[in-house]
Amino acid sequence: MPELANGKYVSQADAIRQWWPAARDALIETAGEYGAWLTFQALSGRVQARTGITTNQPPEEWIPRVLGAVATDAERRGEPRLTSLCVTAELLVAKDYAGVPAGTDALTRERVAAEDRLECYRFFAAAMPEDGGTATVLAPLPAIAARAARPARAERPARTRATTPKPAPAASNGMRETTCPNCFMVVPVAPTCRDCGGALAA
Repeated sequence: MPELANGKYVSQADAIRQWWPAARDALIETAGEYGAWLTFQALSGRVQARTGITTNQPPEEWIPRVLGAVATDAERRGEPRLTSLCVTAELLVAKDYAGVPAGTDALTRERVAAEDRLECYRFFAAAMPEDGGTATVLAPLPAIAARAARPARAERPARTRATTPKPAPAASNGMRETTCPNCFMVVPVAPTCRDCGGALAA
């Protein structure tokens, strides 16, 4: 569970609300250098250092939620997808990368992310090469092929699901979820957010 330097625990929702603006700032700084990018691990270190809220959770368990909030914010601002600048240890963007529809194949996803990174460098005033720069896929093709062949369940550690089992009725009643525009948490579709109480988009 996230906690402050004084040992006081912070809810995951409150931590995400403070982590994502720090992540946005770190990614904008990264966009200012042509060819630069951050791993989940590096971004998690910067975010925790800047906010003073730390966690023992592996970055893979919470950074995607932070990136989701950053992506939503960038879209509202009409900015390029800053989340293209954050990759896994395998140099791949998250499987749920906001730049492509769900179900997009791994190679297409990485190519779109490469174009988005190039757009970020240009938008955030990086010193560009004379030829205007190149959209570069970071991961080698074997790594992309391995990601494509990997079962979907391997994306998240099994222990995460084991410690928070979902009741059987929830899987059968067709419950829909949405991202709250106020706290950026994924919550059931309802008039108001169950986490922060803010109004949800219709």
